[in-house]
Amino acid sequence: MYKSIKYYCLIITLIVAFSGLSAGAFDIFQEYEKVIWINQPKQLGIAYERGKKLFEFPVVTGDDETPTNPGIYRIKLKDESYYSRKYDTPMPYSMFFDLKQMKAIHEGEVPPPEIKKNLATHGCIHVEPPHIDRLYEWADEENTAVVISGWRTGD
Repeated sequence: MYKSIKYYCLIITLIVAFSGLSAGAFDIFQEYEKVIWINQPKQLGIAYERGKKLFEFPVVTGDDETPTNPGIYRIKLKDESYYSRKYDTPMPYSMFFDLKQMKAIHEGEVPPPEIKKNLATHGCIHVEPPHIDRLYEWADEENTAVVISGWRTGD
């Protein structure tokens, strides 16, 4: 496990370096006590606390038309019963990481791979119960980083 965390830290350093942020000795696991890592190519999320993996969960992210952009974010707002007027749909357990575009990790369908490739999320990240319940209770506003790595592929 230690090697995989070192690998992720290297990737974060590269993301930071190419995003124009100060690369310095940035280590996401030292900067934030809690990290939600979204691996888009694998459509998998992992919750880390103090650099240790707590649990993982399947996800669905955006597609080519409405992508979930890779980067480093923070949970800025949590809303247990958010309703999207734009898409006229409930988004329970929303944890917003992009308030400008209203992108969030929230409860949503995560079907099997053969169906998943036809499902888009408008840039959000879907997580099914019971994982979303646990993730929502665990994550903190402002003190939880969200790392989105890679791009969604053909599933």
